[in-house]
Amino acid sequence: MEQMNHLLTNLAFQVHRAGKKPGPDEIHDVRVGIRRFAQGLILYAGFLPQWEVKKVRKLLERMMNLTSEIRNRDIALEFLDAQKEVKHRKRLVKERLAFQRQFGQMVKRWTGRDFSAKWRNGLSLRGV
Repeated sequence: MEQMNHLLTNLAFQVHRAGKKPGPDEIHDVRVGIRRFAQGLILYAGFLPQWEVKKVRKLLERMMNLTSEIRNRDIALEFLDAQKEVKHRKRLVKERLAFQRQFGQMVKRWTGRDFSAKWRNGLSLRGV
């Protein structure tokens, strides 16, 4: 449970950090934090309340899908820059900004509800 507490703390840090500056590196770090925490939920599933695990995994999936869209555009833009291509760049930047706004709204909802404290309670990670 100590490990899960650490993974949740790291995820919360990465989400807050990316909420302030949603650059390519920060978005990547959020995705890594989500994957690690989700793997912990699978590994320690027998020790955690199943209903809470299901709710948290659903929220993580939504965040992962959104960050995937942002990350896909970041990779495409890096590729276009490396190839010195300008075609499609404007559209990709516009799409990325739209997904970035959605990400900002999601981060605001998560942090406004103090998701890490709520999850820590729901998953019985308090006092660890």
